[in-house]
Amino acid sequence: MIFVILVAAGIILIVAAGSFLIQSKKDSFEKALALAAMGNYVDSRILIRDILDSNPSNTRAHFIMAKIYAMEGDYNNEAKHLDKIKKIGNFDKEISEVAVSNRIADIYYQQDLYEEAVFHYSDTLSVDPDNLEACIRIGFMAIGQKEFGIADKFLSRIPDENIKMPALLLGKGVIAGILRKGDPRTYFQKAFEEDPTSSVGGFLYAISLSRAGEHDEAIRVANSVVDVVTDEYVRYTLFQFIMLELILKENWNEALKHARLCMEIARNNGWKQETIDSDFHFSLIAVKMGRLEDASEYLIEAESERVDDDRIIELANYKYQVETKRLELGKVSKSGFSPDQELGKLFTELFPVDRYYEISGLKSSKSFHIKGIIDEEGNKIVIDVNKIGISAMDHYRSLKGVDFKNLCVKVVLALNYTVSREIPNKEGDGVNFQGLNKTDKETRALFKFRKWKDAKISDIFLRDTLGQVKDLGLDKAFIIGDAEFTEGARRFLADNPSRLSVLYGRDLEELLKKALKSP
Repeated sequence: MIFVILVAAGIILIVAAGSFLIQSKKDSFEKALALAAMGNYVDSRILIRDILDSNPSNTRAHFIMAKIYAMEGDYNNEAKHLDKIKKIGNFDKEISEVAVSNRIADIYYQQDLYEEAVFHYSDTLSVDPDNLEACIRIGFMAIGQKEFGIADKFLSRIPDENIKMPALLLGKGVIAGILRKGDPRTYFQKAFEEDPTSSVGGFLYAISLSRAGEHDEAIRVANSVVDVVTDEYVRYTLFQFIMLELILKENWNEALKHARLCMEIARNNGWKQETIDSDFHFSLIAVKMGRLEDASEYLIEAESERVDDDRIIELANYKYQVETKRLELGKVSKSGFSPDQELGKLFTELFPVDRYYEISGLKSSKSFHIKGIIDEEGNKIVIDVNKIGISAMDHYRSLKGVDFKNLCVKVVLALNYTVSREIPNKEGDGVNFQGLNKTDKETRALFKFRKWKDAKISDIFLRDTLGQVKDLGLDKAFIIGDAEFTEGARRFLADNPSRLSVLYGRDLEELLKKALKSP
């Protein structure tokens, strides 16, 4: 009997001691948070560190420590303690796996550490596949890297009827336009209605209206955006768009007026390429209208700046033939040139589908290898954040000396050429090779490898490249480097498809992967 009483008493004491310890820890947590609230972060951390020293797997202690670091503004250490909670794997209603993963991801996202952010948001989606924050963040990071298919995998999980956020509507509209999946106009219209002061939303809506054939409404919306826009380049682009809409409506006087506005903005800002483009557009419209004298000054200036631009030369010759009565205005010249045909090309040249993306401002200023973390279907493919690989393009940029040249030689071989000699490169950011086609021994090409990042290829660079091809007695040129194109460059490429090939973006990434695997 006495033994039973002693055992019972012992149990009561153990339970009481346990309760005391739990209460004591609870009191320590509350005291630590109170001290942190008063700015005494050092003492508050000492209290929690004592608990962690005796029990490193105490989830609550790590959670309170993370809170203290957050109050102090030390977000990296906050993330470290939250990551320890993830590794321990002991969650409850207050400390949920979704909340912890999202908070870690947000910390990294705010610091532009996108690889880490995608990694932890992917963990969230493994638990909650439709989590709004994770879907939006990964979706926008994918758009920022021009991975529209991946972005669609995540943003499509968000029902359209629930969206009120203009930025999200713009993102879904860009994806719809680029992937030709659905009608981007519905997204851009809703975004513009949600925020009528947004020049981006209004501009994209106007472009989508034009593509739908609603030109009057497109002009109205574009003009409303002109009234609120502050950026001079956006204003220039808007006037260019309105000019094209007026051309489609055959309102030549107003089209000429907007072409002149483009010229004035380009000149006032010292934009050389845009000045030449607007000179050409103004002259083209003026010649179409029979106002040959109005076209003279600007056409001469454009021709002097681009002495080998076939379209400017053709327009100048056409104007001369009409002036000298050798050709009736409106007829096609012997060379096949006519103002009507050139005017008909302008909209698709200046506002191709990918212009949605350019105008949206959704391109990330920092590149990262999102496909090193998730695949095309949006599935996570790495289990350790420290093992995220770099892209083939980043690897290409990081190589130097002989290693870089060896990879470039492999790329030439992958394009079915052999390297015959190295050509001096005065630009200093890459290497030039001359190659011989392995199948057609008569075809010789120039290969220009560049380590560009966030660069734009101009028509001047392309013209210089073709000039180099001519001087070397070659047939064509391959330009290998990741870059965007100016409008002049796009047009020049379209006019010289057989003589110029530019390898960039996904095509270049795949080509580099192939070259890296080759012996």
